[in-house]
Amino acid sequence: MIRLSLLLATTLPLLADDQVKPDLLRLTNGELEGHFAGLDANGVLRWEREDGIAPMEFKTDKVRQIVLRGGHPIDAGKDAAHIELVNGDRIPARVVSLENDSLTIGTPMAGRIELPRDAVVRVAPNPFGGRLIYAGPFSEEGWEIYRPADDFPELEENEDEDEDAEPAKERKPSWNHRGSKWYFSGGRDALRSPIGMPDEAILRFELEWRNRPSIAIAFHADFQPPVYPPADEDEKLSEEEQQKLQKQRDDRRRSSQHLADYFGNAYVLTLRSSYAQLQQCGFNEDGEPFLDQIRSSTTNFRFDDTGIAVFELRCNRKKGSVSLFVNDEFSMQWDLNPGIDWDDDEEPTTKGYGGLGDGIGFQTLGSDTPVRISDIIVAEWNGMPDSARSLKSEAFDVVLLTNGTDRFSGKIKTIIDGKLTLENRYAPLEIPLEEIAEIHLAENSQREIEDSSDRRTRVHFQPIGRISGVPGVTSNTTMSLNSPLLQKLNLDLTSAVVLEFQSGSSFLNYWDEEL
Repeated sequence: MIRLSLLLATTLPLLADDQVKPDLLRLTNGELEGHFAGLDANGVLRWEREDGIAPMEFKTDKVRQIVLRGGHPIDAGKDAAHIELVNGDRIPARVVSLENDSLTIGTPMAGRIELPRDAVVRVAPNPFGGRLIYAGPFSEEGWEIYRPADDFPELEENEDEDEDAEPAKERKPSWNHRGSKWYFSGGRDALRSPIGMPDEAILRFELEWRNRPSIAIAFHADFQPPVYPPADEDEKLSEEEQQKLQKQRDDRRRSSQHLADYFGNAYVLTLRSSYAQLQQCGFNEDGEPFLDQIRSSTTNFRFDDTGIAVFELRCNRKKGSVSLFVNDEFSMQWDLNPGIDWDDDEEPTTKGYGGLGDGIGFQTLGSDTPVRISDIIVAEWNGMPDSARSLKSEAFDVVLLTNGTDRFSGKIKTIIDGKLTLENRYAPLEIPLEEIAEIHLAENSQREIEDSSDRRTRVHFQPIGRISGVPGVTSNTTMSLNSPLLQKLNLDLTSAVVLEFQSGSSFLNYWDEEL
């Protein structure tokens, strides 16, 4: 029997009562710190401040988001199990039972819910096949906006010292955190985090862009800093040697070798307008940066001018392999240990794998094209080689086990007492839920999504989850939400992190131009 524990290890610690951060109200034309005081029956939002100003009222059509407690839940969920619905909602939940055409689930924010089977796309009792390391970003904590020149000012262009000169204008960071997303608005800074990426890992994120940007995604990075001769040692060099050193520094800043300065020893996936390439960066024994390209047999990738896509990297440091999936479809694969014939008796090794750290990072290259990154997930990988779309079937339910390879198809009859009964062409199977990673329900059994002109509010939960609907009377800790699929819910907001009043079908509708 296979047992995989799913323990949460996010970078968002719970806050004590005296550490609770203010809420952030994001309007269509500005922001306000304060405290969310609820919605009345007419949909008017009340906002309180600590500076003595009387409570303020806003119509929700002027509100984009409310970030609760700086993105920190009062009571963070400890479980990544969830149910995905036909409208894209993901309900944090455990399955209680499935009988006939009804699925009963237990949720931490709304108690027991009964929903129609035809509203369900996927059930994930043990997603990812291992521990969930990170899900976010619901706050800036654990992230760093980094530029090597900040630590090594000799790389900056020299300016004449003048005590009477006006102070230099403060440089704006290239990345800004808003709501539950990172926005890039121009510049050379990298966004990075020592996130704890394991040997066998999944890195998944949603990328939104304009004008075909070039973007670098670093993984298994150790963030080793670049080493330069101390500034006072430059004086010991001859003028010719100083000029040579300065030229090397300038060339390094202008070339792709700078990736090592930002990420240390790492692998970097670079996405460009018509191709994707994997490179290894780092420093040699002399401290000089290097950048080596890793060849792939395929280059199945292309950026649209403007768009949105989900990218997923599956990395196995022990066996030296990296795969790229785009929107749940396989795109490319790289073998970093060519010639090694793996068998069950051979011990895994990291020989030939250059990324020995546990960090990740993002940087746009040579462009100020707007980029937005969200829904970042880092988790252990169970070794599943196939794309998620390979689990979808028009006529059959598909059950994937936690070992990442075994799967069964047929018709799910019941889920009772933690056991799933599957009827297929050979014989009925009974499978414990604890051994199941995901259940994909037959596509022809799912209802069509109904179009609606009602304004939807999305409630985002930590670590994973989103429920949408029309809000009713709401306090600062509970919300009445009318969901077209789940009917009327009374949501506990203690594990909520973002209330999104304007989501839009396209990110262009609500792009922040003035970041």
